[in-house]
Amino acid sequence: MEQIEIAEEHHLEKADLIRIAFVGLSAIAVWLRLWEPFENVSIIGIVATLIGGWPIWKEAFENLREKRMTMELSMTIALIAALLIGQFLTALFIMFFVLIAEVLEGLTVARGRKAIKDLTNLLPREAVLQTSEGDRTVPIKMLRAGDIILIKPGSGIPVDGIVTTGISSVDQSAITGESIPAEKSEGAAVYAGTMNQSGALTVRTTSIGRDTAFGKIVETVEHAEQVRAPKSEPV
Repeated sequence: MEQIEIAEEHHLEKADLIRIAFVGLSAIAVWLRLWEPFENVSIIGIVATLIGGWPIWKEAFENLREKRMTMELSMTIALIAALLIGQFLTALFIMFFVLIAEVLEGLTVARGRKAIKDLTNLLPREAVLQTSEGDRTVPIKMLRAGDIILIKPGSGIPVDGIVTTGISSVDQSAITGESIPAEKSEGAAVYAGTMNQSGALTVRTTSIGRDTAFGKIVETVEHAEQVRAPKSEPV
């Protein structure tokens, strides 16, 4: 069974800061008309827009090849239009705020991933599997639906399942948001990523890894990051 894995975190790169600073300083230079050898053409504005917006140009070109209308492609059209009508300062301001927005978006996604990763690190890597030959500790990836596992007091619950024996309270705030631990007894559902508190439980496994409620939360976060609105609409 596939285990839950988290994509690598986004880190603020030095190149991003340099690019933003370059575009910002260029905008100031164009505004103050520090160097304008041609009356109707801003060399600084054109060069700064082309260099500073390289990530946007690149992604827009790839989207165009795939015949997809995306934010980057729309932004590219707007920037080209601004340059063609001589609105160089406007183009730089648009570029400046777009670059900042993309960095902030990346950092926000990174914080979400880190929170999910912290929760994932709490998931047990092993479980006590009950068999006809007795209890034995096995890696989570070896479990299958229908297996009976023992959840000791104070242990994390590694799978989604149904309680077969035992009475306990379970902190499932990570999944449901409930602040008060839920009482669990025979027939109650338990979820991976939650914490057993007071008593021992035996649980019949129903879902593992990506198939658990916790795994689906992780997939939702990752999917949201991959389809940032309004991306991926065919032309």
